[in-house]
Amino acid sequence: MSLADLIQLGASLVAVLFVAWLVGKLGLGADPRIADDAHAIRLAEEAEAGFGGTEVARDRAGFAAIVQNAEGRMMLVRAHGNHFAARPVDRQVIARLDKDFLTLTPPERTFGAATLNLGKEAGVWAARMRNLAHG
Repeated sequence: MSLADLIQLGASLVAVLFVAWLVGKLGLGADPRIADDAHAIRLAEEAEAGFGGTEVARDRAGFAAIVQNAEGRMMLVRAHGNHFAARPVDRQVIARLDKDFLTLTPPERTFGAATLNLGKEAGVWAARMRNLAHG
């Protein structure tokens, strides 16, 4: 291996390490999760000032949550890229229950559907969705 080859190899290694450091510094490739109920409530509050969440159904993996306030209004919070996004849950949101999973599909196509593994609580929250739809 010649000196030029070694210099090129060293420069390539430095470039790769720099890109890896930059990706980490910018938070790219992060795996955002909703850590707990308080985190879900804070995210809903960031989406709508004064929302005041009181109850949370958090996906077991932490990718999404439904936050309900004292008035009975609900907000769906989910991981969206490296960040979180939230949308109100209203009559236009389609809710589908499948055993321990509740899938919510908002009318906004770009937001996409969110499937939450809620365990035995999935049926309880699905019933709340039905009441919301008829209320």
